[in-house]
Amino acid sequence: MKTCAFVLCLVALAFAARPGSFSADSLQISVGSFMSPSAVWHRGIPKHPQVYIWFHGGMQSSKCAKGYEAGGMFAPFLEKSSKENIVVSVSACKENHWLTQPALKAVDVMLDSVAARFRISIDTVSLIGVSDGGLGIAGYTLYGKRTVKARLLVSTNLAAVSDAENLSKTFKVRQGSWTFLQGGSDRLYPSNRTLPWMEQFCSALGSKQCKIRFDERGEHDWSWWTVNRESWIRDFVP
Repeated sequence: MKTCAFVLCLVALAFAARPGSFSADSLQISVGSFMSPSAVWHRGIPKHPQVYIWFHGGMQSSKCAKGYEAGGMFAPFLEKSSKENIVVSVSACKENHWLTQPALKAVDVMLDSVAARFRISIDTVSLIGVSDGGLGIAGYTLYGKRTVKARLLVSTNLAAVSDAENLSKTFKVRQGSWTFLQGGSDRLYPSNRTLPWMEQFCSALGSKQCKIRFDERGEHDWSWWTVNRESWIRDFVP
C-alpha cells in the first residue's frame, strides 16, 4: 500500500517536568486512508538511543487514539536508565488491527519520522506488547523493516498468528530475544490455553533466546504486573 505523506503535529503532551522524566510529542501518521494517532517519548535530543515500540491492547477498539498515551506506560521504567531511550507508540483501530498492513506500516512510517526529526539512524528496535498488542509484536517481527533486538509480551496469546512450531522456524523470529510474562489468573487468556503454546515455542528457540516468567496470581492488565512484578519488567531494560 502506498504510504501518503504523514503529518507532524508535534504537540507536547502534559507530563510533569521532573528530573529524568520524559517529554512526549504527538503525531498523526497517515498510511493510505488510515490515520494513526501516535506519540514519541524522549529526554532532550537523543543521539544514539535504544528505541522501544509499544503495541497497545484492544487493537480493534473504537477508541482510535490509544497511541497518544500507550507508550507513556513504559516510559517511567526508563527514567533511571543511564542510556538514551525513546518510546514510540502508534494506534491500531477497528479493522486496521495489528495484523494488517496499514497498522504495521504506520510503525515504520513513525520510526522514519522520528529518525528524521532527531537526525538519527534507527536500525534496531525492542518491542513491548500487552494483551493483543502481542499480535503487533508478531506482525512487526515478520513484516517490519527494522531488526528486532528484544521482545516483551505481557498477557498475550499468539496462537492466532501461527502454531508455535512453524512460527519458531521463521528467520526473523529467530533474531532477538522473546520474554513472556503470563499469569494464572488471566481471565481473557487462561494459562491452560496459552502456556502450552509458549512452552512449545520457547523449546524450539532455546532457553537463551526465549523464556517464560509465570506468576500463578498474575492477572491480565498491565497495571497488575507493574505493581506485583515490577522487577520482571525492569529486567527488560538493559
